[in-house]
Amino acid sequence: MHYFTSGHTSRGFVQMAETNVSDVRQFILLRGGGECAQMECLKEIEGRLQTEGVQFDSIRSPWNALMPEGLIVGNKAIWCGSLAPDIPIEATVRHAAIHPDMLSAPPAQKTAHIAYDCFREALFIHDKWESIFINRFDPKKADRLAQHWITALFPGKSEGEKQKTIHRFLGAATPTGPVDYIPELTEGLKKRYLIKGRAGTGKSTFMKKIAAFSEQKGYRTEMYHCGFDPASIDMVIVRELGFALFDSTAPHEYFPGNNEVDVIIDTYAELVEPGTDEMYAKEIAALSKRYSELMEEGTAHLLEAYKEKEAARTATPAAASRTAEMIWNYL
Repeated sequence: MHYFTSGHTSRGFVQMAETNVSDVRQFILLRGGGECAQMECLKEIEGRLQTEGVQFDSIRSPWNALMPEGLIVGNKAIWCGSLAPDIPIEATVRHAAIHPDMLSAPPAQKTAHIAYDCFREALFIHDKWESIFINRFDPKKADRLAQHWITALFPGKSEGEKQKTIHRFLGAATPTGPVDYIPELTEGLKKRYLIKGRAGTGKSTFMKKIAAFSEQKGYRTEMYHCGFDPASIDMVIVRELGFALFDSTAPHEYFPGNNEVDVIIDTYAELVEPGTDEMYAKEIAALSKRYSELMEEGTAHLLEAYKEKEAARTATPAAASRTAEMIWNYL
């Protein structure tokens, strides 16, 4: 599977891979050469794993969604050193140096922080946008809606052992725009519930309630946080029961592709007073415009920051390839 565990968010750079690596017992951390060279090394290992038919998870980089920042192969993990999560106490750690500068710290990136400032201001605008709908929102109806779907989705307790909750990002803001892996992550599930609605119409709260009940009943629960605001939940998957619920609005808007699999739940239609869109059309348009401007500005700064990363590399592709060969022999 491909997914994100780190992201460029309105709260800065956030890494939440810890629950994904809790069973890992051997870590290899890449050092030196620059993050771009480290990702090239991981990409080469990923290609070999695919060729050999080995099952693995590719944790994609929000700096370049075509490249991994980490790989999980059974109880082993390989990660870009500067992006690595907290390592389990039980795990052993090895270091693989791509370049002799392995002890040097990555250069501070003021440009990236300018991007985060843009996203932070965009969140402020988004909160004002949400308040329009929150003030026209019926919380009692929201409770009833959540209870209806909890009853419909869960037959009882999990038949397996007590399972943990996995935290990831639904998508990521990247230097080339937003990216997500919803089609891949939900492939093969019996049901996909596409949550439609406006900002502030209870989509995240609805999914948090579903996730909390899933945890209570002992199911392995995958919670995918919003790549813009990590405090918000954008997708919940319970594979044991074969379903996913996800926020299906921009920038990850999808439409039903199979009427037997895909179901729409519209929180705006269900929970908000009719006519709200029309009543506040001017305010919504102005906030939407400003929000889009700030997100575009932040994305442009991310692109500049990524170019700085590429310029700061000190290892050649050949050096990255040699390190990949060494790690492959260890695996």
